[in-house]
Amino acid sequence: MKNLIYTIKWLIKRPLFLKKEFKNLYQTIIYQPQSRFLLSNDTAPLCPLEPIKFYSFIGRISFAFREFIALISNGAIFKKRILLDGFDNIDIKELYQVGRDEIPYPKPPLVELEKSKEIDNRIFKTIEKSYAIANEKDPDRFDRALWWEEMSRAFKKELFNESGDINREYLKNFRGLKELPANIVKDQFLVVNRDFGYYISYLKAIDLVLEYHRHAKIVKKEILFSLSESYAGNNLCVNYRGVRLSLRLLFHSIMVDNILINTTLPKRAVIWEIGAGYGGLARILKSYIPNSCHILLDLPETLTYCSYFIAYNFSDKKVAFLSDIIDRLDEVDKIVKEYDFILIPPWISPYIKNESVDLIIDTYSMSEMSKTYANYYLKHIDRTLKKGGYFYSINKRFKREDDKLPFYEWKFKSKFTTIVYEYSKYIHPQWLGRKI
Repeated sequence: MKNLIYTIKWLIKRPLFLKKEFKNLYQTIIYQPQSRFLLSNDTAPLCPLEPIKFYSFIGRISFAFREFIALISNGAIFKKRILLDGFDNIDIKELYQVGRDEIPYPKPPLVELEKSKEIDNRIFKTIEKSYAIANEKDPDRFDRALWWEEMSRAFKKELFNESGDINREYLKNFRGLKELPANIVKDQFLVVNRDFGYYISYLKAIDLVLEYHRHAKIVKKEILFSLSESYAGNNLCVNYRGVRLSLRLLFHSIMVDNILINTTLPKRAVIWEIGAGYGGLARILKSYIPNSCHILLDLPETLTYCSYFIAYNFSDKKVAFLSDIIDRLDEVDKIVKEYDFILIPPWISPYIKNESVDLIIDTYSMSEMSKTYANYYLKHIDRTLKKGGYFYSINKRFKREDDKLPFYEWKFKSKFTTIVYEYSKYIHPQWLGRKI
């Protein structure tokens, strides 16, 4: 009798267990593997945590269709899950007042709640002074590649007025005011753009969010939902699940994931980024490697963007501008211990001590330089990188112009064990080597 009763109960439960299996099948179809979870009982709901859901191919098709219908129906049929800076009323601070299923919790450090920061006038004066020193005291005067020479002139025209004073209004808005040919001040305009209008910007935003989901195939979901753009430079972003997304942020997500997973850095890591741009990658890495010292190098004009960006985002950190350390160049080893960020032009490279750097990063930089500059950096990479330290690169394989030195022509004196070698979605080899 006992067996019969249990058998009846067991049979009654079968439809419930079948329902669970259908839910599992739905997960398999809609979500990528790292977003699926094991349904533990017959009544378990599907995952309610929106930030960790990353869609598969079919899920992305469904998302795109739903958002398109939401757009053309103006939210009447489906509620829009994307908001656009410059068009929609967005209050991130209110969104994070209390934890909820729709946003990451606790709030990721990279999520800025509001535009509230003003850079002190003293910082602008320091940036001006550092730029002047970077140009006046340069002992090398290497020829830049023609393209970078043109870009530097274009940057300088916007950054400084005729008297040499910095154009503060432009610098405060450098990622949202004027499109220039170089990607660091161009790709900010490719998705959300007032000139496109709301409709086209929203369609482009759908594509960006689809890319965000595609990145979960190779980037940990915990990294993806923790990344968010800074307000520094006032770029217009796609707001999705409580974070601000941009094309460059997705680019950085791949680098951050590969570096964090494949390197073992000391507690006080020294990271040297050659061609640091405006500092977007350094901002993210500092969040994950908080005790690190970042040496950020670029041409004086680009370094001006970087100086503003870092000052905006790290008012609580010690930032060394060139004017702060120009009289102490022979003691860079001490400066590294004192500061969180050191911003330098190329000609400071010889002052970095032998075997003092734990990680060197160069992405889309050396293969765009003149051969003279690229060989200059290769020499200092060999010299400054510690044994057991890492060199991370994403650069062009072949040269397009005779004055360039692409990845396949780099002549290393040191030997490296390859840790990562992949073909990047950005068309170039992604390589991480450990010096032996």
